[in-house]
Amino acid sequence: MTLWLAFAGVHYVLILVNLYSLSNPMGDVFQVYRGWVDQAQLGQVPGIDATFVYPLPSLLPMLLADVVGGQANYGLGWLLVVAAGNAVAFAALTLWRPAAPNARLRQIAAWWWLALMALLGPVALGRIDAVSVPIAILALLALRRRPEIAGALLTFGAWLKIWPAAVFAAAFIVLRHRLWLAAGAVVVCAAVLIPALALGGGSNVFSFVTEQTGRGLQVEAVAATVPMWLASMQIPGYDAYYSMEILTFQVDGPGTEFVSALLTPVLAVAVLGVVLLALVSKRRGMPFTRLFPALSLALVLSFIVFNKVGSPQFITWLAPVIVFGLIVDVRRFALPAGIALCIAWLTQIIYPGNYNFVTDAHSAGVALLAGRNGLLVVLLVWSLWAMWPRSRRGVGTASARASRTAAPAVSAVREHGADRVTDVVDLEQESVVAEVRSDRDGPVS
Repeated sequence: MTLWLAFAGVHYVLILVNLYSLSNPMGDVFQVYRGWVDQAQLGQVPGIDATFVYPLPSLLPMLLADVVGGQANYGLGWLLVVAAGNAVAFAALTLWRPAAPNARLRQIAAWWWLALMALLGPVALGRIDAVSVPIAILALLALRRRPEIAGALLTFGAWLKIWPAAVFAAAFIVLRHRLWLAAGAVVVCAAVLIPALALGGGSNVFSFVTEQTGRGLQVEAVAATVPMWLASMQIPGYDAYYSMEILTFQVDGPGTEFVSALLTPVLAVAVLGVVLLALVSKRRGMPFTRLFPALSLALVLSFIVFNKVGSPQFITWLAPVIVFGLIVDVRRFALPAGIALCIAWLTQIIYPGNYNFVTDAHSAGVALLAGRNGLLVVLLVWSLWAMWPRSRRGVGTASARASRTAAPAVSAVREHGADRVTDVVDLEQESVVAEVRSDRDGPVS
């Protein structure tokens, strides 16, 4: 009951701030999303009849908000849609299988998620990213038992905002039943693409891939930190400006165009490097409960750190992965969970209340931005360390030690089978399960 009172309280406050704050934190919802809805209702559907900066299914929650709130209360309709999605994921965390051994850990993860939303502030609800977060949490909760459902949910989330593709990639690398994961993805892609192409969408269906490739370096991007410092020191040529073309603040100056163009290939190389590191760790027998959460976090952070955009709502992307990490490995994920809360707090200080200090390249605003961006890099480094390949000898030693101290998990594997063991043992002991399966079937996959 206390958890749900806290859930209601956090959402109530965030809804009030979104609707009545003078800083207009829901500007994108009122002005941009509402505009796309009006355009669709006039027969020019973004993503079918015209190019669109987001994947086509992202129109669904925007249209649903119009159904709930109507023209006069569109903002409230949007917030209620997001809150309802959060409530479903929150119920899965706190009410599903309440007698399970990991129920306490799921409650800890739920408290942490509420704290993240409260510290992040209004953008935790006021952007399209907020719709994808509960979908990703539900997918991760279903991942081990129903990979086809997890694959479908992650794919649908990626059709709303691309970042869940990072979690899907991590699952595809680590999971044994990856074909079921892929099957769920294929069904969702077919459900999106067949009607969209049949309605004449053509290349507009995929316009979100190229629509923003020519944009510059957003002021909040991690790669913009140095140019923003130079702008704050009034170095000639460096300045923050508002782009009317893409409706955002960018930084200009010598080298910024080169950095912006370089970030896309750098992101691809970074993702490839993380994947190769994961494959080495997997080959050396790193268990699922250690490899998958760290790999997911590393890929999601790569999407943030090496992005030419650094919008505050990107911080919501951390929530599903860290929630899952706290459930399966609470001791190891306590540190990144704490760092993420600090990142969220700094992000809210910057946006929306003090955003002018950043856009005016004021030294105080840039210092806050640099601190936030620095912590994102620290979190990426931690995730790489957490999935760093250990020697086979180290894995074997850990397995022997764990086997001596976790006899119930080993017994459950023998009695119920490794693939069903999470029904009968705490996920804190799943590393032992993974290592026993590794001894029986080869490295965990």
